[in-house]
Amino acid sequence: MFFIDDLLLAPVSGFKFILTQIQKIADKELNDDQFIKEQLLELQMRLELDEISDEEYREREADLFARLRVIKQRQMDMLQQVHTAESSSIVIEAGGDDDGGGFWEPGGGR
Repeated sequence: MFFIDDLLLAPVSGFKFILTQIQKIADKELNDDQFIKEQLLELQMRLELDEISDEEYREREADLFARLRVIKQRQMDMLQQVHTAESSSIVIEAGGDDDGGGFWEPGGGR
């Protein structure tokens, strides 16, 4: 019975795997600044090898830098969400014993 279920659900599982891989690639392109930096290096090399014109280089470079700024802003926004005043506050409670201080020992002895 379970074998038949596995056979029937195999196409769904495969499709889910493919969608997961596509999502990982899209997330990398949208959120990974290293990917953009690699594209900038590649663009620079193509300019130096005269594969693209100066005008095309400037257009693509401006687009890549705009994407890089968006990624950096998104990263800063995420950091600000994580690091808020409430989440970074430290509470220190200080108090003393009524009998002059000392360390607590199990069993009540000193």
